Amino acid sequence: MTFFNRIQELKLLNESATEKDKQLVVIFGRRRLGKTTLLRNFAKTKDAFFFSCPISTASEALRHFQQQMADAFDEPILKKAEFPGWQEALEYLFETSIQRNIPLIFDEFPYLIKSVPGVDTIIKHLWDKNDKKIWIGLCGSLISVMQEKVLGKDAPLYGRRSEIMQIKPFTFHDISLFYPNSTFEDKALWFGYFGGVPAYAEKASSYGSPFESIEKMILNENGVLYQEPEFLVREELREPGAYFSILHSLASGKTRPNEIAQDSGVPHSGINKYLDTLKRMQLIERRVPITEKNPERSTKALYLLADNFLRFWFRYVFPNRSIIELGRGRQLLERFVKPDLDIFMGPIFEQICHQELNKNGKKLIGWEPLKIGRYWDRQIEIDIVVEDTLSQRVAFVECKWGKRVNVNKVLNGLRKKSDLITSYAGWKKQCYVISRSKTSNPNHIFLG
Repeated sequence: MTFFNRIQELKLLNESATEKDKQLVVIFGRRRLGKTTLLRNFAKTKDAFFFSCPISTASEALRHFQQQMADAFDEPILKKAEFPGWQEALEYLFETSIQRNIPLIFDEFPYLIKSVPGVDTIIKHLWDKNDKKIWIGLCGSLISVMQEKVLGKDAPLYGRRSEIMQIKPFTFHDISLFYPNSTFEDKALWFGYFGGVPAYAEKASSYGSPFESIEKMILNENGVLYQEPEFLVREELREPGAYFSILHSLASGKTRPNEIAQDSGVPHSGINKYLDTLKRMQLIERRVPITEKNPERSTKALYLLADNFLRFWFRYVFPNRSIIELGRGRQLLERFVKPDLDIFMGPIFEQICHQELNKNGKKLIGWEPLKIGRYWDRQIEIDIVVEDTLSQRVAFVECKWGKRVNVNKVLNGLRKKSDLITSYAGWKKQCYVISRSKTSNPNHIFLG
């Protein structure tokens, strides 16, 4: 994969490698976010030992491991001799790493935990008895395993990590690097269809347009991403059917636990357990109004898909797989996807606006945001609320994807809604509209 961005993550890895004491760095995040690419870029300047943990038996994994050490350390004898077990192999690895000052990287560590029960305990004992400098990176895409077996309080390695890096999807600004010669609209569409996942963006960018890329990659039984959500969910969860139904309900616009349960057919008594699991997997997010004082206890919480690609797939592909498997992906594109485009892109554009305000708030509204969120109650809804609590000023923002927006009308409505929010009584207030319309209104922000 092409290496874009991840500047801060690479800097953190490099800084940790210069520390004088031993370092155990945990790197995790869902599939396809570029964790391996990041670690390989780190490793290539450090002469590091990089082991891609296979899905295999313990004995087969050990053969791979020994072969990798023989190649990495240029030790021909390792190709002929055999270690009795993982204990001895890891002891040799630790000793060699300490002597040569070589960082150790275990990519997809959860696979090794599954293949070699107790391998985490072996590493723990070797780590504890060693007081010399050693750098170990444990990386994984199986978030549930990383959280339970590596970071969990009952895990053998609990409390030993020196850094935790949660790799997240790219923002719109960063993912646009994959589409350097495209218009703003096409970049936004690609972001709406494929989200901030670098591996998806790299493949999508090889096509001439966003529509061509989704037709070939998603709305096609043989497309590279046609079955991707199934791999994503089945790899982590034992009850994929219930989770698929919940994700489809979220993609169709259901946001509250009760309506999600009713729509998906999942018992109301168990819906929160499912939602919490999906939240830990970084597939959904829980939102509360920006004005809530105790967000974790709020009864106003809404649940939304955190990934644009999943939102697209569960909205258009999941309920229409029979059409796609008959080879009618183009018809699905023309009859369902394109006519629904403005509705689908509304929340995506709002997400882009949120990110732009977070990145360039001072340039866009004149001051640095300290907090950005959304507001809703039983009467009104406001797309974005930007706070500066220190100076007690607030900006209310409406985001409109359409190219023809009556900015004055939207601003008048926004001002009336903002006056109803008592939490900001006495604050300095500003109102803005962000859209792709061109206007001279000073309270309009043009993105396009």
